[in-house]
Amino acid sequence: MIVYTSDDTLKLSGALVRNQWLTIKAAAMVLLKEHPEGILIDGGELETVTEDGARTFLDAVKDIQSAGARIVVCNLPEAVLTVLKAVPGVRSQIALSMSVAEARDSLRSAGSCSDEVPDGAILVPLMDGIDTATALRLAATASRERALPVGIVTFVVIPRQLPLGAPQPEEEAEAQRVAAEGAAVARRMGLPCAVHLERVRDRGDGLLAALTQHKARMVVVALKTPELEDDARLQLTDMLLRKAPCDVLIARAVGNGAGAPMSATNGGRDIR
Repeated sequence: MIVYTSDDTLKLSGALVRNQWLTIKAAAMVLLKEHPEGILIDGGELETVTEDGARTFLDAVKDIQSAGARIVVCNLPEAVLTVLKAVPGVRSQIALSMSVAEARDSLRSAGSCSDEVPDGAILVPLMDGIDTATALRLAATASRERALPVGIVTFVVIPRQLPLGAPQPEEEAEAQRVAAEGAAVARRMGLPCAVHLERVRDRGDGLLAALTQHKARMVVVALKTPELEDDARLQLTDMLLRKAPCDVLIARAVGNGAGAPMSATNGGRDIR
């Protein structure tokens, strides 16, 4: 087997007949220092892969993920894919992509929203049915009053049958769009904030995990009026009021939300 690197990619060619991760690990870790969001393994030039050789990818995933990054295996010939899918654990643990371009776009979707949300921030989750401007305006007010930073978080939901790092081009593009829209609104308000993209199995559980991970002091959610009867939105607000490890501010935006009256709940108390 021949190994060489290019940009963010570890390229393999020839025959992979035994677990070679220890051989190629050093090169992968050098790439990871230059691309902390994650790296690719391009297997487009592999001719032969045995089940033992396929375990190279399993060990790669374990080490790269333990370093807090992602790794996507891409461009594999059909015969190689067939072998990999026959190895226990491969389909559930390895993020596979058909093309190098798709894999790189997936890695960069997280990198473009990778400003680290500081601990102790006010978090504003951006989801369908959320009034971004109202939520950020309330977060800005709370930020000034409490002298706390603000963070925006968006989500890419990964089906449970796929590895958490699996590329999801449409969902990732939508999460980036929502994050960019939120950041633009914050800039217009003169509100400095970090923007972070989370890959989750469920948005609600992912939000709770993000609040805990970032030691959030407050979460701010502003619902659009037409969404008030939506079961998913009601479940979200109920979950936050019962389980969030921080103060909760839930607002109802009337009209376009700009300067409109609203009602909210903060830590279980009504605010008018």
